[in-house]
This record gives sequence, structure tokens and C-alpha cells, in this order.
Amino acid sequence: EKSVYNPPDPIASSSIWGDCWLISVQGLDGCAETFVVAASAGNTTNSGFCSWDFDTHEVKGIQLEVGATNSAGSTISKARQWWYKPCGPLIISTCSSQNGMKIFDIRDGKQVMRWEFEKPVVAMEYSSPLQWRDKGKVVVAEAESISLWDVNSLSTQPLVYVPFDGKKISALHVNNTDAELEGGVRRRVSSSEAEGNDGVFCTTDSINILDFRQPSGVGLKIPKDCSVNVDSVFSRGDSVYLGYTRSTRVKLKQPLIQQFSLRKQGLFCTYAFPAKHDAEPADAISQIWVNSDIVMGVCGVGLYVFDALNDDALRVPNNVQYHKNKVRRYKEFYRASFDYMGSHALLISRDKPAMWKHVTI
Repeated sequence: EKSVYNPPDPIASSSIWGDCWLISVQGLDGCAETFVVAASAGNTTNSGFCSWDFDTHEVKGIQLEVGATNSAGSTISKARQWWYKPCGPLIISTCSSQNGMKIFDIRDGKQVMRWEFEKPVVAMEYSSPLQWRDKGKVVVAEAESISLWDVNSLSTQPLVYVPFDGKKISALHVNNTDAELEGGVRRRVSSSEAEGNDGVFCTTDSINILDFRQPSGVGLKIPKDCSVNVDSVFSRGDSVYLGYTRSTRVKLKQPLIQQFSLRKQGLFCTYAFPAKHDAEPADAISQIWVNSDIVMGVCGVGLYVFDALNDDALRVPNNVQYHKNKVRRYKEFYRASFDYMGSHALLISRDKPAMWKHVTI
């Protein structure tokens, strides 16, 4: 029998939930507890999060931002892109065009911290501007900079501040070394994998590798074709993966994932989705995930899997590799995302039921 977790407030209907997590942490009584957490994601009038005890279904914490004011009565931005990101017992939240960030405890719903920024939080189509580096540090993408904050400090100043001179940031990915050990595509990144590669962000003309050991916060900058608009990005080890469907210079026939080598500081391989007459905005690659064996990407026409160990792709520079496995294809997905674990993929679309599929290469 399926489990149903209901919020206590009628405003917190299922329509505001855009993401959910299963989180195991130390409870307030010191014993290990598992929580179900649901939160808003993306465009929504009302937003918030709610946490439940996994076993008893009891509501442990809830926070709602309703209409133009939040539950405390203060005015919020008219912007409707909201983000919530948990790590351990804490969950951070912000909204595009706001100049601040809040941190709540999922175990009781109480706000534990709030920071103000000089610039408003940037809005990106498929990347969250708010991401954990580890359980003690958070990365925030502001309008003209990226900053690293210590959640255990009372200081109102960031640890690292990375300006990008008015250039628009289109995608951000941060490696989290304290994520869940078995968290699917959100699983923990080892410290050795993240050394010198804390994450990556893309601007109009460059791919920027974050290295917070450096005073500048950027360890490497790779030039990028200015005509290409990156929708999503992922980094793993020596490689960065960019997903895009649009170019102001040429008409693209299909969505593409490009793999860049950090050692060679250039394009290494291209993974091509099925060709169409013209790639449309709805075909945008909304999520990329990579392990040692496969490259996965989802767009408006489905989730596709590529063989990362293909000898030809590894041997020939700039080689184009075509899709090997179509997990599922509908006429169109709306802002699709996926999870993957143990050869099984969970494909999620906001306008269709989620579905499991066994993946073979």
C-alpha cells in the first residue's frame, strides 16, 4: 500500500510541490530519523516546504510563502521562481530577484538563519542559483557574481566572492561532498573527485571551473562559443558536460551534450540526441548526469543514455556519438528531470505521471 503524506495547511496543496527528498539525519532527540521533505521548485504563486516523519507521517515542520506576503507578514518579491535545497537537517531557500536567503531546520520547520546579498539572486531556466558545497557551505549565484557562504558562521560576509563583470550566467553545478551516500543522481561526490573542481558555471563566453581554494574562486576558465546558450551543465573529474539546443549563429537540428576536457582545455566529445527538422526551445536539455559508464540527458522529447566507454568516442577528438538507448519518449515533456540508481531510471515530468524504466547499454 502506498504512503500518503498530507500537509496540514489547505494552501499547501499538491500543486505547489515541485521537488521531494528522503533524508536520514540525527533527530532533535539525538536518535537517527528519516524525513520526507517536499518543496516548491520554479514558477509558483505560493511556495514553501513541508517535512514529515517517514514512519508516523506526522508533520514535523512547514513553512509557506503565500501570495505577496510570507507567513511572517513581510513582503516578498513579485518574482515566482523559488528554490529549496536540503543538506543534512537544513534546507535553504530563496527566490529570484530577492536579495536574501533563508535557512530552516527540517526537523521542526524553524528558521535558523537569514543572509542578505548586495545583488538579487539570478534566475536561470534549469539550474538552481542555490547549491550546497558541503554541509557547512552554500554557493549562491547573484546577478553579477557567485559567492560561497559558511552556514555555521554569524558573519554577514561571504568566504569567497567571484564576480563576472555583468555577464549573464546561464547554468551552474556545484559538487556536494556531503550529499546522501546513496542519493541517486544527487549522491555524494568524493573529496578526491572534487579537489580543484568545486563545480562549474557558464557565462556567455566562458566555462568557469570553481576552485574555492583560490582567492579568485575560479581555477580554470575555458573559452566558449558566444553563440551557444547553455541550458544545463554537469562536472565530473576531469570533464565538464554542457547541454544546449540553441545557437544564434546556426540552426541546430538536435539537442547536444558537449564534453570538455579540463586537462586539454577544449572540446573532447559531442553526444547528439535524435535529429529533428529544427531544435525548439521545448527541446532544451534540462538535466545532465554522468558516471564512469554512461552519460544521461533529458529534454522535451525524452531521456537518452550514451555509452561513456565507447572506444571511438574516447579515441577521436571532437567525435560525435549518437544516442544508444532511448529510455522513454512522449510527444513532449514539460521541464523534465530524472533520477538513476542501480540500472533503473525514474523519469519525471510536471505534466505526466513519473515512470520507472530499466536501463541497458
